[in-house]
Amino acid sequence: MLRCKTLFSTGLMALALLLAGCASLSPYSALTKLHLTLNAGDQLNPDLNGRPSPIVVRLFELKHPVAFENADFFSLYERAKESLAPDLVVSEELELRPGEQLALRLSVEPGSRYVGVLAAYRDLDQTQWRYVIQIAPQALNNASLTLDQAGIRNSNATLARTEN
Repeated sequence: MLRCKTLFSTGLMALALLLAGCASLSPYSALTKLHLTLNAGDQLNPDLNGRPSPIVVRLFELKHPVAFENADFFSLYERAKESLAPDLVVSEELELRPGEQLALRLSVEPGSRYVGVLAAYRDLDQTQWRYVIQIAPQALNNASLTLDQAGIRNSNATLARTEN
């Protein structure tokens, strides 16, 4: 009898954990999510000879975008923590190759309302190297960005664009 109760209790606990895990993955959960697609153009980040090259992309979860919008590239790239304090929540770095498409499924931290996208272009003066995505809290947010020789751009009207 005791073994039956223990087995039942263990099964009930496992079911509760499974349901809690499913709730956190549900699009109806209270978590804030961002489905971000990064599309690299075939002529991404041309080198001195015009050949496309990979690019480093950094994603910054932010409470407010003002510091990100006003900082210069090298402050953000080399000293992001200091330049974006206290608005920086978390950051992530990845590499994107010409012609590549990345589909990212991100859980956004509580308090984050923006995602800043920074791309380390070779020719910073001639490209749109930063972008800000506004995030709706406790919702599933979708964004699709294209990175090509001109910089970061998108076709989704819900994104807020910054000027260099």
